[in-house]
Amino acid sequence: MAKGEKRLGRYRLLDLIRQDGDARLHRALDANGQAVALWTVPLARLCADAAGLERFRRMASAAARLSHPAIPAILASGELAGIAFVVTAPADGPTLATRLADGPLGWEDAVATLDRVLDALAAAHRAGVIHGALGADTVLRTGSAAVVTGFGRAALTAAAVNRRDDLAAAVGLTKRLLAGHAQRPGVSALLATLRDEGAGAFPDAGVLLRAVSALNEASVASAGLAPARARRWPLLLGGVAVLGGLAAAAVLNRPAPPLPPPVAMVKDTLPDSEPASEPPASSAALSPEPAPSLPPAPPPAIPRQPPVAAVAAALRAIPCALVGVETTGGKLLVSGTVAGERAETAVRETVETLAAGWDHGFDLTTADAQFCAPLGSVTTALDANRGLAEPLTVSMLEGPALNAGDPLMLEIRAPARPVQVQVDYFTIDGSVVHLLPNPSDSAIALAAGASRRLGERGADGKPGTGRSWTIGPPYGTEMLLTIATAVPLFATLRPEQEPAADYLAALADALAALPGDAPAALADARFIATGP
Repeated sequence: MAKGEKRLGRYRLLDLIRQDGDARLHRALDANGQAVALWTVPLARLCADAAGLERFRRMASAAARLSHPAIPAILASGELAGIAFVVTAPADGPTLATRLADGPLGWEDAVATLDRVLDALAAAHRAGVIHGALGADTVLRTGSAAVVTGFGRAALTAAAVNRRDDLAAAVGLTKRLLAGHAQRPGVSALLATLRDEGAGAFPDAGVLLRAVSALNEASVASAGLAPARARRWPLLLGGVAVLGGLAAAAVLNRPAPPLPPPVAMVKDTLPDSEPASEPPASSAALSPEPAPSLPPAPPPAIPRQPPVAAVAAALRAIPCALVGVETTGGKLLVSGTVAGERAETAVRETVETLAAGWDHGFDLTTADAQFCAPLGSVTTALDANRGLAEPLTVSMLEGPALNAGDPLMLEIRAPARPVQVQVDYFTIDGSVVHLLPNPSDSAIALAAGASRRLGERGADGKPGTGRSWTIGPPYGTEMLLTIATAVPLFATLRPEQEPAADYLAALADALAALPGDAPAALADARFIATGP
């Protein structure tokens, strides 16, 4: 690393964020101008013992396979010019330690923070990755979510730490965040257990996470409400990169809007079963007589099967779910994608309530709960579009499953009236990329029934003259949202990439400001699975 040039291979070092001994954390740019965070230590430190360098390579490789919304992705690692380094996606925001200096967290905030941190730690341990320095100073507050930084640093420092050390640090953080809430059900008992037994009270971070989650569920249940949180969904991440480079996105995990209880509309519309007729009262016999022969028992009643359309209508009323229902082989099959475990529970409970008489099954994909927010913002527009004979439609030219390096190409077809379209891609790391309009393409008008393609490439696979996009890390289930209105949603061009929270607030204002006499806004939403 040439000190005057402030470079390390393809990375240009901007400034020093922090230093712990001879381990340094830099803010940097890669060769494409993308912002990254870069940890370095002198290579000599790792070579102090015969196994040090091999341990670094093994640990860094394991850390690079981590996929969790609360863990910044590890992008690269290696050795160059006497320096060992680990490159991660950037994460900005104040540390949890800074926030706690202003006073304790509220109950919901404390539990949500522990949920993210413990879930991230459990995922890392399952992947064989140790953090080694977990604490309030390594947890960042990015928007309303917590992000655990420092994974991968242990590979550089090669500290003699293990899972029990991480778990002890997690226990300390749990006690610190729950200390001000001992009056809540179960909290004082958990704190006593942690105080008396420490890390030995729990075999791993996942069990500690469930203990903390149970506290919140018990508190919610005592108020007569359905639990708002459950075990996290199997972890998925995702990202889309605009060719030419985009600013790194902040991590976001917006809370999902409350879900209504399962709808019971079909049950109420079905005719009640006929009451069983009462046998006539028999008079007492004065002398024994042969018992009359009983008529044969009627065959068991066949449960009524509610109309499939009624079940589908009830499922459409569930926020945060894009699911459909069909019959196959005499069986009712519910398939699609839901945003978060609460939405999945609502879908399953609704079907169990309404589909009595049907042999039914589920084929559901659970995406991150953060996608509930954009879906909720266009609920009315989605319903309006479903009711059209010629709706707004968006199709993938490749996919819907896309892998690293695959192009993102779309075809949009307007409804039977002219519209102005807004096309947005919501990523798993809490940002939104505006596919249309964008800095090189502001043509958002579509004539009635007209179609146009976005991101299309030539026969050689190279981008055309307009914007094009390529799938990149982090990977997982992400969401494409297209909105059609009579007038443009925004008077000025928004940043090509921005935090989803900022955009959703602006979108709500824009939808509310549409002229009252204008045709209803329409929307098409679909989930996209991405992978390496």
